[in-house]
Amino acid sequence: MELDADGAFRRWMGPRRQALRTIVARGTYLDDDDIDRFLALSLPGVNELIGLVELERLVARAPWNDVVVDTAPTGHTLRLLAMPQILGRIAGVLDGMLAKHRFLAETLGGEYRADPTDALITEIERESGELGALLRDSKRCAFSWVLLPEVAALEEARDGVRALEDASMTVAEIIVNRVAPPASGRCDFCSARRRSEAGVIAATRAAFPGRSLVAAPDLGAEPRGVPALRRFARTIKLGGPLRLRHLGGPLRLPPKPQHLGGPLRLPPKPPSSRRARLPKDPECGADHGWLEALAPRGLRLLVVAGKGGVGKTSCAAALALALTERDHDQRVLLLSVDPAHSLADILELGGPVGTSIANPVRVEGIDVVELDAQAAFAQRRARYRDAVDELFDGLRGGSSFDATFDRTVVQDLVDLAPSGLDEVFGIVGVIEALFPAAGAAGYDVVVLDTAPTGHALRLLEMPASALEWVHALLAILLKYRKVIGLGEFGADLVEIARDLRRLKALLGEPRQTRAVLVTRAAEMPRLETARLLAALTRLHVSVSGIVVNALTPPGCPHCRRAATAESRALDALRQARRPPKRCAIILAPAEAPPPRGAAALSRWRDQWIPDRR
Repeated sequence: MELDADGAFRRWMGPRRQALRTIVARGTYLDDDDIDRFLALSLPGVNELIGLVELERLVARAPWNDVVVDTAPTGHTLRLLAMPQILGRIAGVLDGMLAKHRFLAETLGGEYRADPTDALITEIERESGELGALLRDSKRCAFSWVLLPEVAALEEARDGVRALEDASMTVAEIIVNRVAPPASGRCDFCSARRRSEAGVIAATRAAFPGRSLVAAPDLGAEPRGVPALRRFARTIKLGGPLRLRHLGGPLRLPPKPQHLGGPLRLPPKPPSSRRARLPKDPECGADHGWLEALAPRGLRLLVVAGKGGVGKTSCAAALALALTERDHDQRVLLLSVDPAHSLADILELGGPVGTSIANPVRVEGIDVVELDAQAAFAQRRARYRDAVDELFDGLRGGSSFDATFDRTVVQDLVDLAPSGLDEVFGIVGVIEALFPAAGAAGYDVVVLDTAPTGHALRLLEMPASALEWVHALLAILLKYRKVIGLGEFGADLVEIARDLRRLKALLGEPRQTRAVLVTRAAEMPRLETARLLAALTRLHVSVSGIVVNALTPPGCPHCRRAATAESRALDALRQARRPPKRCAIILAPAEAPPPRGAAALSRWRDQWIPDRR
């Protein structure tokens, strides 16, 4: 089953809509039109919530012994697993809206009789508790963490497993995927890769003691279709643990990447330019003419997107370094909005990077920020609650009267913000970075490292829906204006709406914004890239190029099999781009180990070549 979240939400909302409308009508001053508008835009994490509700239903009622759940990439999976608590908070907000109605019924009528609205709140509270209990019950639910044998992937796994276990969820096994096969001939690339992977696997064992550690071999081509997947499963079961027991020793990575020999079956580059710096004038050399195609001069925002695990963050960092090398006077900001941050690992900073536009970390001429969207939204939420308190305190004056119920309802409105609003409020910082207030220094260009495909698309769609929600919240506050006024928060919402409109316009302006897609020459990433390209076209976001990453050199028999499979996928990718002249394809070689640190990223990027076909 591939869950249809929209359809599941409609099924869930259908029999409950009237009770929800009644709750909001009893708890606020909104009319029917406002209530319908608000319910259409609110209920945070709808997709994730319904996904978990459907999951619990499948586990509890369906006739299967096991339910295997394929989750989103790290950052958004951790958000998904926090949904039971958010579901509980929604129940609390709805209960607060009913509180005044219950109080008046008891005061004026002598008693309060429960009705379907109370049953709905009880149902949501029960679902919250049952979902949380299911995820924490190690006898009914366990997690398998999948990673590549790479240092950056291991660091992300450490953080992710720690977050799960802090929430009392059980990680039963670690699966290391795409492990290099045993030697089948002399191959410098495979030898370097095996040395690198052996060190990472040893470090993985040390990081996760007491857990099952399983290796999944790199077959040289994706296992697609049931027969191939069955063969792959037998390989994992029989070969994985045995091989891992023979891979020991401390983490000893080669000091420099082992660069690939040969032209990857592609047009060769002039030998003298293999490690040349980027020319200031793109017409001076053919090697980096692709940079002008991907990020023409005058561009303000470069959005880097792609499937998880294809090297998107590495490419974003390499492109940011290339932009500052092209023009040393240009101020470049590398901004990550992927909840599973890995820029610090990719750049080998040895410590955290900045978490807001106000506190970037300087690396080789670029500023680097990994946006903590949830913290930024928490600060905004706290500011909102303080503003509501100030407004109601002003209404109260020196009397003992306090509109407690109304104060609670207005405060809780912010907790019904749609899912992803925190990330949108975070990337509104792009506007702050590019168009700062008078007297402040802004950036010439922002390179935006997005979350993997599905959530990147949702993020790019969010400025429009977030703007609708801000307008809806303003409309609600206007209902209270005669009683409490709008105060600073009203002005804050107006400012946010202005920035969202500006961001929406920026994304649709090809002279100022371009997207670069990162993929691998394999069928699954290729199909996802084709869907991403079509979706960005619908969103009117201009795609300037596709970076095909980690192309295998034609060395040993294993490498030749991989290169042959990649050639077929690359041919299909060429057919998928439309129109071809407006969407460049850039070919990036595999390296063992993957490049980390500014110098290694620049050396690797100097090997990128444009696809001439």
